[in-house]
Amino acid sequence: MNDITLKLNSLADPASNEEPPAIRQPMQNITSSSSITERPGENLELMEDTRNAGAQISKGDDHVLVNTVIQNPAYRTLEGHSSRVCAVAFSPDGRLLTSGSTDVTVRLWDPAMGAVRRTLEGHSSRVCAVAVSPDGSLLMSGSVDGTIRLWDPATGVARRMLEGHSSMACAVAFSPNGSLLASGSNDGTVRLWDPATGSVRHTLKAKSDLVCAVTFSPDGSLLAFGSVDGTVRLWDPATGAVRHTLEGHSGLVCAVAFSPDGRLLTSGSLDGTVRLWDPATGAVRRTLKGHSFWVWAVAFSPDGRLLASGSVDGTVRLWDPTTGAMRCTLEGHSDSVSAAAFSPDGRLLASGSEDGTIRLWDSLQ
Repeated sequence: MNDITLKLNSLADPASNEEPPAIRQPMQNITSSSSITERPGENLELMEDTRNAGAQISKGDDHVLVNTVIQNPAYRTLEGHSSRVCAVAFSPDGRLLTSGSTDVTVRLWDPAMGAVRRTLEGHSSRVCAVAVSPDGSLLMSGSVDGTIRLWDPATGVARRMLEGHSSMACAVAFSPNGSLLASGSNDGTVRLWDPATGSVRHTLKAKSDLVCAVTFSPDGSLLAFGSVDGTVRLWDPATGAVRHTLEGHSGLVCAVAFSPDGRLLTSGSLDGTVRLWDPATGAVRRTLKGHSFWVWAVAFSPDGRLLASGSVDGTVRLWDPTTGAMRCTLEGHSDSVSAAAFSPDGRLLASGSEDGTIRLWDSLQ
């Protein structure tokens, strides 16, 4: 997730000299109520959610309303950042969780213990985005200072600083084989970098002045990015050719993610919706409605059976991407949810928030 609010409004960074409080394990009830929109003429089949006993499902012509109650899904709350958590990412083995914040730091956490392993400092302004290489040997961070930094997560040492963007680096991603890095910027470009040399391979020019999110398809053949004009574009990273321009959102696209099998692409937007697309054809498959405000984060579970979305309404919602049914709403953050990521085994869902915390949820409950 990137720091898109830097384009929309100015955010203050509250200073804090207090020690981080002890890790909490909140106890609370979680409720959900949401709807989805289908493609015209498509019959929606809702499968029984065996995890949520007592779920009530009512059908209408165009929407499905699902009401569920799940108790105590929160596993742990990580506290230490002094302001908004803009991005979260797990290492491939799940032993580390990385976070980037407007407090200008990158933190490495032990998700099993809830402890901070390292605090990485070097950026001169807010950290908008983080990503971990497929082999876990590199950590990448993008910042409002316009640079991308590469770190050794084992030692915390900065390996390289990539310079070239003329404005903030809003989004970063590794290709599936780790041979390319992608960065999206407020300068209206997507840059593809060689992580070994730090050189720019390609510079792709967007039609708008703000690229908010970037991600590679699982096979590396497509690069998707969301922008301020409400579109999602699919590019061939080898040639720079545009494959598809996905249109339908009425607001800036804040987040994009491919399903693990590459057959679906999801996007979250300031129009408050989550859309599911067919990346092969560019057609919209479903529009998921339920959040009451902007959607800042989206993430698929490793098995592709769950889709998480985080919103300015302060909630995380879990959806069934096959049927479009909303499984549940996770409440607990006291402010906007700006980042989301599943652990590699799919057991944990991490959410980062404007409240400065990261919550770990048991996604299997």
